[in-house]
Amino acid sequence: MLYKKYHLYDEGVEIMIPSDIKPSETFLSSQNSWLSKDKKTVLQISRGGADLTEENLNHQLNEYYKGFRRDVRDFKCRHIKRRTINRRVFGEIQYTSRVAGYHFYNVFLLGGYQERELVITIQCMEKQWAPNEHIFENIIDSIRILKRQQDDMEDTRHAG
Repeated sequence: MLYKKYHLYDEGVEIMIPSDIKPSETFLSSQNSWLSKDKKTVLQISRGGADLTEENLNHQLNEYYKGFRRDVRDFKCRHIKRRTINRRVFGEIQYTSRVAGYHFYNVFLLGGYQERELVITIQCMEKQWAPNEHIFENIIDSIRILKRQQDDMEDTRHAG
């Protein structure tokens, strides 16, 4: 499978998306979306408004879990965990639910970007999860938070 690299949020975030999942229109500047040709797989990356640090990550994961249990129809949590990607700590909530008669999976990977949460959501039809699970893991594992040159220059200036 071929992947295409995307740079988001003023070159601050990098992600690899399978080339058959194409960018789709979104009206929010804080959100990026991709859609498969068959319209059965959706990938969204958005910046939330909450401050997120490694210290309050567990609290934030717990709050999301409680909210999903309360608000999401047929919520079934598959797992909640902390994971390290590219030496950065993220939290992941993976769950199934039923919306408008369709089953789908969401993977919320909560991590900090410029002191705000970064939420990655992957949705697909239930029958498509098993054959595509490794692809979704590759997407999640491909996320890189990039340091912009400007930030590097400021760090150098402060160090000198």
